[in-house]
Amino acid sequence: MAFLHIARQVHPLFFLPFLLHLALGNIRETPKFLEAIPNMNVTKGRDVSIPCMVDNIGEYKVAWMHIDRKMLLAIDETVITLIPRFYVTRDDPRTWTLHISDVQPDDSGYYVCQVNMVPMINQVGYLQVVVPPRFLDEESSQSHVAVPESSRVRLVCRAEGKPAPTISWKREDGKALLTARGKNAQYVESEELVLESVQREDMGAYICIASNKVPPSISKRVVLDVNFQPVITVPNQLVGAPLGTSVTLECKVDAFPKAVHYWRFNSQLLINSTKQETQESRKGYTTTMKLIIHDLKTADFGTYVCGAKNSLGETEGTVRLYEIVVPKNNEEKTNKYKDPNTIVVRTDSKMDSKDSGPWKKADPNETPHFTYDDTPPYRSDFTPRNPYSRDTINLGSSSGSHGTMAGMGPSSSSSSGGPHRGSGNSSANSSMLRARTCHRACVVLLLQVLIFVTSQLSVTSGSPVGRRWRERGVVCGDKNCNQKTLRYDGLLT
Repeated sequence: MAFLHIARQVHPLFFLPFLLHLALGNIRETPKFLEAIPNMNVTKGRDVSIPCMVDNIGEYKVAWMHIDRKMLLAIDETVITLIPRFYVTRDDPRTWTLHISDVQPDDSGYYVCQVNMVPMINQVGYLQVVVPPRFLDEESSQSHVAVPESSRVRLVCRAEGKPAPTISWKREDGKALLTARGKNAQYVESEELVLESVQREDMGAYICIASNKVPPSISKRVVLDVNFQPVITVPNQLVGAPLGTSVTLECKVDAFPKAVHYWRFNSQLLINSTKQETQESRKGYTTTMKLIIHDLKTADFGTYVCGAKNSLGETEGTVRLYEIVVPKNNEEKTNKYKDPNTIVVRTDSKMDSKDSGPWKKADPNETPHFTYDDTPPYRSDFTPRNPYSRDTINLGSSSGSHGTMAGMGPSSSSSSGGPHRGSGNSSANSSMLRARTCHRACVVLLLQVLIFVTSQLSVTSGSPVGRRWRERGVVCGDKNCNQKTLRYDGLLT
């Protein structure tokens, strides 16, 4: 009663500060989240931090939970779970951060940040743990696969990862792959690569690539070996070479597994020596065999055998070596095809220090010249025929056989006109015969004289017509000097 009596006597403004204090003390702001929890992707084995920002927390607590595991992880900074990889830090008054070290695939799922007020408030974030691809060796093909030629091959490549990886195949050498649909492609996307009726060309390394867009992508190398017996190819089955030279014989061998190679001549195996040398170079399944023979002799010519043998069979090839005959020098080659109307012209000015045979030393600056004989173009045994000789025309008396032409019968001594008339006719016939015979003889003689004069004029003027060139008439002392050939068509009889 006393308090109320005093209160009535005090002015009301006196209690205003007290009333305001009581009012403000009873009004409190509720907690609220400032930002949403982000969804995150993290690779297995790495660390991750998940933040949760709450304002006006007051005396309330923040808790972390993993919904997929139905596990309470921490309250404020106190860790509840027994997994040591989880812990919480408070970086500032409004941020609580959940840390997970060495993230594993089981850590994937929904994480909840919750404030224990009435009613409770919370936020949810998703953590995705991705795993790079990894090959399952126990379910995949081995690194080396060997099959017979023309067989069916199945290459398998399996991998795991999160998300599940895709598998593709390609050839290491870049060649195209034959797909199941019979088409060529650089890549085939499948866990299994099936090759029907493989051939030796399919031999090589195949690459399997696994990728799920999580680095790094991985690859596996599978080597395919196709076994077949040796096959020999001889590029040149007929090889020629001169005596005293070296020659190389060659064979190509395709075989797998690698074959044993050998050379044989006259039923004897050839080995490396000063006389012969063997060489081999290998590329893929092809081996090039070479046999080098030095200083060829007559006994070295014949048939050589190149052979190869592996576990699947044996094959041989042959190379025939023959002799090429080479003339000793250019003179023999020229004399072999010498024509009577051909001379050899040597244009080289070098001379031997010694005279040899018919060759004469000459001045190097002198122009080569030729010698010849002045034999007339007609036969040396020719003599003009005497038109008065008995064997051709007889110009004697008209009586008896002297009054006849060769091949004609004797004149008749009687006629129907009497002796006097017959004698007159015989004299007239004889005169006519003499005129005709003289005319023929003169024509023949003139022709012979004309031919003789013409040939003499040709010889005197220096024309090559009608000459008989002597082969030794060329001035050159070097038997190995250059040669030119000059032909002429002489007027020879």
